[in-house]
Amino acid sequence: MVHGIGTTAGVRGARCAPVCLLRPAAAIAAIAVALTTATCGPGSTPEHGEVVLSVGYAAAAERRDEVIAVLTGEGLLRTGPDGHLEPLLAESWRIDDTATTILVNLRQDVSFHDGSPMTAGNVKTSLDRVRGDPRRPLQGNIESIEAQGAHLVSIRLAHPSARLVLFELGVRIEKRGSEGRAVSTGPFRVVAGGENEDTTLRMNPYYHRGTPLIDEVRLKGYPTLRTAWAAMMRSEIDLLYDVPIASREFVDADSTVWVSALESPYAFALVFNTRRPLFDDPRLRVAISHAIDKDAIIEGAFRGHASVASGIWPKHWVYGGVDLPRRHDPKRADRLLTELGFERPSSINPPAGRHSSRLRFETLVGFDQAQVERIALLLQRQLRQVGVEMEIDAKPFVEVDTQICTRPDSWDAVLLRLNTARNLTRLYTYWHSSQRIAVSGFTGADDALEALRSAVTDATIRAACKRGSTDPIRGSTGGLPGLR
Repeated sequence: MVHGIGTTAGVRGARCAPVCLLRPAAAIAAIAVALTTATCGPGSTPEHGEVVLSVGYAAAAERRDEVIAVLTGEGLLRTGPDGHLEPLLAESWRIDDTATTILVNLRQDVSFHDGSPMTAGNVKTSLDRVRGDPRRPLQGNIESIEAQGAHLVSIRLAHPSARLVLFELGVRIEKRGSEGRAVSTGPFRVVAGGENEDTTLRMNPYYHRGTPLIDEVRLKGYPTLRTAWAAMMRSEIDLLYDVPIASREFVDADSTVWVSALESPYAFALVFNTRRPLFDDPRLRVAISHAIDKDAIIEGAFRGHASVASGIWPKHWVYGGVDLPRRHDPKRADRLLTELGFERPSSINPPAGRHSSRLRFETLVGFDQAQVERIALLLQRQLRQVGVEMEIDAKPFVEVDTQICTRPDSWDAVLLRLNTARNLTRLYTYWHSSQRIAVSGFTGADDALEALRSAVTDATIRAACKRGSTDPIRGSTGGLPGLR
C-alpha cells in the first residue's frame, strides 16, 4: 500500500485543494499465537520438522500480490517509521555537494534465489527498467546509471534532486533466470501457483539476513472475508491478511486470535476544484475545514481505529511530531462564512426534500470504496450544522476517476483516498503542478516543492517543508502538500 498513487493516478489539469484528511489504521492481521515466528535468524532451524504458515486473503488478487512482493523482493533502500531512509541491499550511500551525483555502496553478502551474487550490474539493469515509469517521475531526472566495479553504483542527475531520488531506490532488484523469469533476493521464493491459484513460497537458504524461521508460506484466496474467516476458525489458515476496520470488534471478540494493527499511509481528503472561482478563495476552504469534526468522523466511520492526518506521517522527522490540524470550531466557521457573504438562511421550513442552506455544492463519492460513502454522509451532516449543504453524487469510483481526469470543469469537490506515505518524493510528485500524477494543477506550492527537490541536508529539507507550511501555502492548499 505504500507504493504508487493508487486511486488518484492520472488526475491532472484540475486545480484542487484538500480541506481535511483522516488516516485509517489498516492492514489488520489476525494471527494464531502459536505461529508468530516470522522473524529471521542466522542458521536457525526448527527442532521438530518444518514450520509452515498458511495465509488467507479475501477476494482481490492484489492482496496476494502485495504479500508475495514483500516476501520475495527487496530494494536498495526503504523508508523507516520516522521517514528517514534505511539501507536494505545498499550498505551506504553518498551525495555530492551539488546534489547531482549519488554513489551507492552495495552489500557484498547478497545472493539471488538461485545462489548467484548480486552485482552492481544487476542493480543498474533493475533501475534502468523503471526509469520511464510515470509512477516514479523523478527518475526522469536521472541522466545515467553506471556500475563501477561489482559493488558500487553511480547515479548522475540532470537537476539537483539527489535526496528525493534516493526515495525512488526502493525499486525491486532482480535478474532474469535461466527460464527468463525474474529472480529476486527476498527471504522467500515462489515455488508453485500462479494467477488465480493458491501460491506456495519456500524460504531462501541464501538470504543475506539469515535463514527464515518459517520454511514455507502458503497463500490461499477466498471469495469473501466471511469465508476466509470461517477457514481460519476451522484452522485451515494461520493468518488472515488485511481485515477491514469494520470487522475489528468481531475479530477482537475471539480470544483465540491475536490482532496486529498497522497504520496505513492512506488518508481521506475532501478535495475542492479551485478552477471554480467559488472554491479558489482559501478563506472558504478554511471555514469549511473548521466546520468538520474529524474526531467524530473517526468514531463514526472507523470505530475509533484512525487518526487525524495532521502531517505527512505521525512523528515524521521533518515535523518532529508537531500537530498541525485546524481544530473543529463551528462558531468560527459560521463567522468566516458570514464574513464571506454567505448569510445563514432565514427560513426554518425549507421545501420538502431540500435542506435550506447558505452555500450548496456537490461532492463526487466512489461508493465502492471502503468507508468513503460513510465519511461523506457524516460530512454532509456536520456541514448542515453551519448551513452548508453538501450534495452527494455517488457512483463507482472508476466513473469518479474518469470524470475528474477528463472533465475537470464538471465537478465541485471529490472525496478521495490519498496515499500520503512517509516518502518525501511523494510530496513533490503528487503536488507539484508539473507532475503527470499530481492531483492538482495548483501552482502555489511549486516554489516550496522546488526548494525541497534541491535540498541536500536535513536542515534544508526541514526548511523547505516549513516554508510550505506558511500561511500563503496553507491557505491555498490546506497545508503543504495536502496534509490538512
